[in-house]
Amino acid sequence: MDTMTIRTHTELLAAVKGVRNAGGTTSQMLATITRMLTDPAAPEQYEDILDTVTRTAAHHFAYEKDTGPTPYPDDATYDNLAPEGQMVVIRHVIFDFGVRIQPTATSTTPASKDTTTRYLAIAIDELNVFELGIDGAPLPAHHLVAISEAEEYTEDGETKLFPLPNVVAILDSGAHLGDDAPALDGLLTAHGWKLVGESDSHPDNAEHEVSPADPQRTPPGIEYHAGRPMPYYLDGRKKLDERGSLLDAMLIATFTAAQATDPATYGLDHVGVELLLIGASRAAVDDRLDDEQIVRGNAGLDCKRRLFMAACAAIDKALDMIRERATCRTCDGAAVTRTTDGKPVCANTGH
Repeated sequence: MDTMTIRTHTELLAAVKGVRNAGGTTSQMLATITRMLTDPAAPEQYEDILDTVTRTAAHHFAYEKDTGPTPYPDDATYDNLAPEGQMVVIRHVIFDFGVRIQPTATSTTPASKDTTTRYLAIAIDELNVFELGIDGAPLPAHHLVAISEAEEYTEDGETKLFPLPNVVAILDSGAHLGDDAPALDGLLTAHGWKLVGESDSHPDNAEHEVSPADPQRTPPGIEYHAGRPMPYYLDGRKKLDERGSLLDAMLIATFTAAQATDPATYGLDHVGVELLLIGASRAAVDDRLDDEQIVRGNAGLDCKRRLFMAACAAIDKALDMIRERATCRTCDGAAVTRTTDGKPVCANTGH
């Protein structure tokens, strides 16, 4: 394997996510990793590297499923893995074969980081629109600016943005609601944000597209309902600030989120839901650490807060996935059974 190409964890993970998002199987993901590791000057090495990659996946698959040391057959494809189990195995393979350091100048150029997330800055000039900040503390009666993730939509042929309930930051202007609001661009700059396509410091509308000064360190949005972050975020964030332990915060958050669900609706119990959430949140933290090239033991409190936000965003997505799987595909009612192809259906067999 002297000719195996050096690849970073970030490169391999980006390529695998592309395959997954395109509907690829686990075997296709492993084949993609193999192709990236194979030196173009030595294509005959592909089969040997694929064998090594596949055997490594088999080892991690057996470990994750607690099947003991017995290896899986050589023709195992792992394509029946559930999404959460699939990425656990794939991530182990990536960490085994990838490196943290950047490749040398002669290696292939690393894949660029996904920067497709768009953001809106929203002026908040009314009391109690947002009751709590990202840290869970009450917000003062000041002019505020909320930064939220946004999605595109088209209206009358014009592409616009609408804010999602995923709030990245709430900026405090320090100016009382009875006073004039300060210039928006100065407030954004002070907190590491900038207007997109605008130069006027006194814009005449309340929502503006913005971008972070450092996209790599921008945390994912935390879901807000009625001006407050979700309870599992608040409980975990409190524990993180008290103890400085990211693990304790994640355990509290996943437990709180699992206990707030009705697992019978999903054909699970509370432990089953919690295990899914733990897997999703840990995977998100690992991804974030790898993106920022940070060793877990070196993470300071600010970094842990950012990682915890990533964990809670993953909990949001995992809960959405569970709900989707438990919704009847015909009438959107709660599913109680599944068809032979695994699709959820409700008790009304008349439709």
